[in-house]
Amino acid sequence: MSSNKSRGRGFTLIEVLITIFILAVVVLTLITVFVYGFNLLSRMKQVALATEIAQEEAENFRNMSFEDILALPLSGTFTHEDLNHVSLKNSSASYIIEDVPGDLEDKIRKLTLTITWDYRGQEMRKDVVTYINRYGVNKQTEL
Repeated sequence: MSSNKSRGRGFTLIEVLITIFILAVVVLTLITVFVYGFNLLSRMKQVALATEIAQEEAENFRNMSFEDILALPLSGTFTHEDLNHVSLKNSSASYIIEDVPGDLEDKIRKLTLTITWDYRGQEMRKDVVTYINRYGVNKQTEL
């Protein structure tokens, strides 16, 4: 009779093994989610930095006179101090200036700025597009 009482008080080996298996599955799932989250956060920081660089360079172009922009080559590269940032490995930056077809050809230019970098062996790219008006930013002039 005493053997029945002691059996009801403890856990069997099967119960312990099932509990360990369930805990292992839960812990592995959580680790996978955290690793994925950290990778996503790292990539989003790089995209944010590339966007910031491109937008800052777009402002530099927008601060130039329209005649100076017309004198620039239609495509080229530019440098920025943050391009050599640790998180943007093997980065490069370029721009393309395009005519806007139609009646506005001599008054507006399309500027595309591109930042490329390597992320874990994969090439990442961020493009920022803006239009530059002969009359400046936010001018209420008739085009």
